[in-house]
Amino acid sequence: MNEKHQINKKEEILFSAAKVLTTKGYYSSTMDDIVEESKMSKGAVYHYYSSKKDVYLAVIDMWEHKTQLLLAPAAKEESSYKGLKKLFRLLVKELKMDGSFFNCLPTLWAIARHDDDFKNSMQRVYNRFQKFVELIIIKGIENKEFVKLDPKISSLSLILNFEGIFWFSIFKSKDVDAESYIDQVSSYILNAYMLKKGDK
Repeated sequence: MNEKHQINKKEEILFSAAKVLTTKGYYSSTMDDIVEESKMSKGAVYHYYSSKKDVYLAVIDMWEHKTQLLLAPAAKEESSYKGLKKLFRLLVKELKMDGSFFNCLPTLWAIARHDDDFKNSMQRVYNRFQKFVELIIIKGIENKEFVKLDPKISSLSLILNFEGIFWFSIFKSKDVDAESYIDQVSSYILNAYMLKKGDK
């Protein structure tokens, strides 16, 4: 079995696990549920993951990997404003393509309150994402694109507002869609960061 085939099998299992986690939750779901959703044999699933907890922790790793793939295009932008806008648009696009990982986030947050392994995994993902956004803001300050502000607080402000789109994956709004929401909110925040003419 080649490496690409193994990666594809793992992804199938993890996408299935994310769906099970969303519909049944952590404590009410079983490995059999994941096996059934994946349409693989029990032996195939257990070949990669030894327990339900093992699979769900791997879901967090997969979510981080997918997020990391979206960071590179944002980092390439000369403008910090454009880079951050691109990042959020790419994340919204990912949500539209497959909301599985976004849908199970509230459940993962809930588990993290009671399980240190989940808490540490979620913390690692958030720390890296927050640091990436912080570095783009620092670049914007150094390039005199943004006013002098606290990069850590500013990055957290953006991330917390971005998390609002997760609710669009759970609760449908007939008046506002996730893309319009994050585009407008990020514009409000980033425009407040922008250095205006005449500012020093």
